[in-house]
Amino acid sequence: MKKSDFLVAVILGGAIVLAVQYFQPPEPPQPVTDRPDDNTAQPVSEAPPQPEIRYPLPELSAQVVPSPPVPVGAESGAEIAGPRAPQQEPLEAIEQPAPENPLPSLDDSDDQVRKDLYGLAAKQVLDRLLNLNHIIRRLVVTVDNLPRRHLANSKYRSNQAVRGRFTVEQDHLGIYLGEQNFARYTPFVRLLESLDSKRVLAFYAHYYPLVQTAYKELGYPSAYFNDRLIDVIDHLLETPDTGGRIALVRPRVLYQYADPELEELSAGQKALIRMGPRNAARVKSKLRELRAALAGN
Repeated sequence: MKKSDFLVAVILGGAIVLAVQYFQPPEPPQPVTDRPDDNTAQPVSEAPPQPEIRYPLPELSAQVVPSPPVPVGAESGAEIAGPRAPQQEPLEAIEQPAPENPLPSLDDSDDQVRKDLYGLAAKQVLDRLLNLNHIIRRLVVTVDNLPRRHLANSKYRSNQAVRGRFTVEQDHLGIYLGEQNFARYTPFVRLLESLDSKRVLAFYAHYYPLVQTAYKELGYPSAYFNDRLIDVIDHLLETPDTGGRIALVRPRVLYQYADPELEELSAGQKALIRMGPRNAARVKSKLRELRAALAGN
């Protein structure tokens, strides 16, 4: 069982065949050394097939501009000491004409994306919990990896490492997942719950062309990322509710679930189980809300 996990994320309330060169600068263009005669007929290159879209992203008639974020309060040690589920007051959406400024390129998008993210949640919370560089690419990598057996290396994930030590409980019956671990995930859960789904959708829709570009770069030229995102949400919602204590075994260095069915779950589903039943239920509730908005129903 790994010590660091995924973000919730799903914020937008952020999993893929990954190449190291993905985050490296592109190679300089090579000079043309064999230019054909202008009269030579050239083969017609076929455009890549357009993706078959199952869940088209809902169109927005206006840009939803975030009002100042409500502090999440995940920075205080008292709140991290135990999971709580405070009721967040819904934020009022402010509508005004969409900005005329064009989107930046994917490679140059971090500054603008980061600025807009700070309008969705408190800056200090985002800086502490998320990796805010190569933001869009990290989101695509994280989301696409969640249904897989293993998450990408942590340096490619959207979230910072989960703080605190992984603990277990042991008695004469066996080894169990320590309940103290659940509080380690509370800051991520509180951040997810604090996000206004309408604003998340507006943010996601605004930057979707860059998201789709990043998805194509990773080897999916004819796939639609929003379809993948909804499939991933559905997959996470299928995570079984364990209840009670979760038995572990330690065949080698890392702990594993004693139940073979739990051990066969995906990395994303295991992460939901590791955060504890209460946190998992809170995450699933928000995921259902986001799914309804993303699917346009």
